[in-house]
Amino acid sequence: MTGQPDNAGSSEYCTAVSFGDSGSWTDENCNTVLSFICYSASFHQYHFVNESKTWTEAQRYCRENYTDLATIDNMEEMNSLINTVNGSYNGSAWIGLYDDVNSWRWSLENNNFYQEGERDFRNWYHEPNNNVGNELCVYMDHNGNWYDSSCENYYTFVCYDGRENASQKYVVVYEGRTWTGAQSYCREKYTDLASVSNETERQQIMSIVHYYYYYYYGYFYGYNMWIGLHRNRLWSDQSSSSFTYWLPYTPWDVSQPDNGANVQGQQGAQHCTAVSLKYFGQWTDESCFANLPFFCYSDEYGMFV
Repeated sequence: MTGQPDNAGSSEYCTAVSFGDSGSWTDENCNTVLSFICYSASFHQYHFVNESKTWTEAQRYCRENYTDLATIDNMEEMNSLINTVNGSYNGSAWIGLYDDVNSWRWSLENNNFYQEGERDFRNWYHEPNNNVGNELCVYMDHNGNWYDSSCENYYTFVCYDGRENASQKYVVVYEGRTWTGAQSYCREKYTDLASVSNETERQQIMSIVHYYYYYYYGYFYGYNMWIGLHRNRLWSDQSSSSFTYWLPYTPWDVSQPDNGANVQGQQGAQHCTAVSLKYFGQWTDESCFANLPFFCYSDEYGMFV
C-alpha cells in the first residue's frame, strides 16, 4: 500500500498485512484488535520405515531419502510420530538420539581459558562407565579421582573464581546440590564450576580439600565434589532439542535409560534410542547393532492463521 508506513497520529508502531491490497503491509496502532498470523519456523514430518536396520544403517537411509533420523522437540511432535504408524506396528523403532560417551565438555566454555590440549585433561578412575545409562556429570573424590554420575545426585562442589579481585582461584562449597544446582551457584557467586585442565590445577584443588572428611559409623569418608565436566546425549542431526520421553519404572520393566544394566550380555552396550510403540512411544536405550524399523523426518515450513 502506498504511503506506508505513515505512523498516523504518532501511535502506529505495529505491522499488519492488508489482504485487500494484495498482502501489502501497513503500520497500525498496537492496541487495535485484529486477526493475526502465527508462524512455525519448522516442524518435522515423520516417516515410518518398516525395514529392520541397525541404528547406523537407519541413519544412512534417512539421510539419503529424507532429512535424518527422527528428532523430537516436544510432546506434540511425539504424538505426531506415533500417529505415523497408525497402529500398524507395536514394537520398537529407532529415532535419532544417541549416547556419545566421548562428548565431554567443560561448563566454562571460554576458549581463552584453555591452552592447547587442556580441554582434554582427564583423571578417571576406571571410568567413565555410564553404569546405569544416565551418568552425564562428573565428580572428583577426596583423592582427586574422577567418576561419572547421575547429574541429579547431591554432592558438594568446587567453583572457579576468575574475577580480578578473587582471593583464591578455587572455592569448595560444602553444600549438597545437583550438578545443575552447583553450576547455577558457581555462576551466581563466582565464575563457574571448576575446570580441571592440567595436573597442577588438580593438585591445587586437592590442597584445599585434602583435610576435609566426615565421620560416619566409625569410618572417615572424603567428600565427593562436582566439577564442571559434563555431557549430553546427541541427536543425529545435531539438534539442540532437550526433550525426552524415557520409559519410567513399571512393575514389568526397569526405568530407562539403563545402558543394559538389567539385560544379560548388554551391560554398558546400549547407546542408541528407540521408541516403544508397546509403551505408547516411550523411549528405551538399545544396542546400536540391534535391527529395528525406524523413523525418519523431513522438514516442513509454513504459517498458520
